[in-house]
Amino acid sequence: MENRDNSGSQPGYTRAGKIDLSGKVALVTGGGRGIGATISLVLAQAGADIVINHSKSPEESERIRGKVEAMGRRAVVIGADVGYSAQCKALAQGATEAFGRVDILVNNAGMGQPNKIVDTSDEEWDRVMNVNARAMFSLARELLPGMMERKFGRVVSISSNIAVYGRGGGSFATYGASKAAMIALTKGIAHEGGPFVTANAICPGPTNKDLAEDRTKPIAIQEDEPQSWLGIPFLVNRRGTAEDIAHAVSYFASDAAEFVTGQTLHVSGGLFMP
Repeated sequence: MENRDNSGSQPGYTRAGKIDLSGKVALVTGGGRGIGATISLVLAQAGADIVINHSKSPEESERIRGKVEAMGRRAVVIGADVGYSAQCKALAQGATEAFGRVDILVNNAGMGQPNKIVDTSDEEWDRVMNVNARAMFSLARELLPGMMERKFGRVVSISSNIAVYGRGGGSFATYGASKAAMIALTKGIAHEGGPFVTANAICPGPTNKDLAEDRTKPIAIQEDEPQSWLGIPFLVNRRGTAEDIAHAVSYFASDAAEFVTGQTLHVSGGLFMP
């Protein structure tokens, strides 16, 4: 794999020369804000063209599109609520019409859920499951055939430590179930997509979602003040950043991870070891 020095594009997004996604097209759901925005930028700096999906953040998504294009990559913004299968189908079709294909699908869009089981309505359950899990299924159903025909595809899905740990400081039963479903779907896609389409999941721990340039304080390993979450220590003594998650996505999307599929990677500074 060719090494390319992209260090002059957007300092702080990628570790230069490690990943080359030149000529690839990536669709990032929820790619215009939060962790998804940094994923879009990291993949673009590695050489990919980006389809930035959003459901209700057009201005933020256009900002990220401008940053991608400033790197010399192509980008398009497509609004779609991935909680609806019909809109997932339209999103997949729009992405394919824009760039001819989708090589990398990043299932990043998601929603939280605050209520306890006894206070959760059927409607809330359905909405959380649809946005977090069914969207992944719907988009894979649309995009897998083309990936398999072209003999290349990467599906990377953002799950959560809560999928395995079962709690996150509040009532996350429905959220955890939806994120656990993403891990199971990852394995199913890996089985059905082989040998040329890989699927992997990432479970972030507590993560600062801001873009690097938007953070007011630098993120650094703390030497004196212990960092923890729910009483569990971070072995790498700091909170996570959006770049930590995006670097893992770029690895799974690359040729370097060709022999890795059906796996779940916890990116949490040693917070959780399943």
